[in-house]
Amino acid sequence: MALTNSKKPANDEHAAWNINYVTVTSKAAMHLIDEISPTGYISAAPNYSWYKPHWFRDSSWVAIALLTYYNSMRKDDTLAISALSAADKVINFNIEGIRKFLGRISKLESINYEDHEFFNLKFHMPSRCGPNHEFFKSDTIADEAESNVKHSWLMQYDSIPLILLSLRKKHELVGLSENEKDFLDKHMETILRYLGKIYITECPSMWEINADMLHAYNVAAIHSAFEFAHMLSHNRIIHLSSGSIEGIERKYFKEGTLGFLKQYFVKDGMLYSEKKPFAESPETSKGFDGSEIFVFNYFGINGKTLGDEKIEEITLQKMREELFGNNVLPIRFKGDIYFTGGRWLLLGLEFANYYAMHGSIEKAEDIIDYIEKKYSNSYPEQEIVDPASPSIDQGNYYALNNYKPIQDLAWSYASMIIAALNVESEKAKQLLRGY
Repeated sequence: MALTNSKKPANDEHAAWNINYVTVTSKAAMHLIDEISPTGYISAAPNYSWYKPHWFRDSSWVAIALLTYYNSMRKDDTLAISALSAADKVINFNIEGIRKFLGRISKLESINYEDHEFFNLKFHMPSRCGPNHEFFKSDTIADEAESNVKHSWLMQYDSIPLILLSLRKKHELVGLSENEKDFLDKHMETILRYLGKIYITECPSMWEINADMLHAYNVAAIHSAFEFAHMLSHNRIIHLSSGSIEGIERKYFKEGTLGFLKQYFVKDGMLYSEKKPFAESPETSKGFDGSEIFVFNYFGINGKTLGDEKIEEITLQKMREELFGNNVLPIRFKGDIYFTGGRWLLLGLEFANYYAMHGSIEKAEDIIDYIEKKYSNSYPEQEIVDPASPSIDQGNYYALNNYKPIQDLAWSYASMIIAALNVESEKAKQLLRGY
């Protein structure tokens, strides 16, 4: 599929913009390729200490973006080939990360929820690592100290599911390597038993906070992992039968992960982001979390699967009301003051991605063009709305970063690639339909 130019009409509020999406996506892809080491290690953002480690979540989105880029270009295109090679490196690094921690996570099944050690990081895969899959360490950081911490912020339940999501994308677009197939065949049962054990338990959110809650995003991510396992079983890539996969999932909740999400996170026709561990309904007072956009974009979940097609529409509307305000980009959740309440590029781009996939091209382009016009030289983590208000600088993060947002966030680049390519894909479909 050839990419086209994206031109805004003269009467648009961004008049005279002429964003060439071929250039945008290629430039973002080149940036990510350059940041990936020969081993597949990539810093979330190389020039800020807390972001220098390799994050399994962020890197998985990088791999997905580069696979998407490859699939959208001519297969003999030099940059496309480089993108595929770089994605392979990241995925293989992440596979080795899972392999490194398999001994830890396999022990969790024999530990009761009531045991205080169940929530210690030493029985989980950490959310980030150093170049050799070790706990990251620098002059200011010593992640090993988190190993025995209950509900450590490094204990993220989406790391393995997102690595599997990148493998699913590769499986669908170009096919898996023999090494990847062998890994999945040998270790999928151990992985699923771990995910089955944890999906009904509390952990830090996608944003490394609220460790005493269960989160819809984490449940949805784990649901997608079980769905991928069923796909691999159906395609005879793994020996584990669909019956065995379902048995592992339903051992911990009789209605499965999707049933768990529907029963405990949906209320009054909306999908909420959090619930207390033993509560029968979601924590509605907390409102909506930006991570829910990923639930609808990537994890095979929509309003219909949640019981009512309107759930998705109403939830997205509430998210727009609570997270965007009068800005082009959203905050992560109501009351967020991280980096003085910075607005996240990657979340704005995920909303653009959602709009594109649902045919709302102009809405998607408004967000993409805004970001490209303003941040084309470096996609940061957040847009700082009020840099004159350091008094609300949570944790002194803004001051520690010389009063500017995190620069060159790999995840922001990945999000730009995915959203922009989906815009072009939808435009091509509309042309074929005669719009």
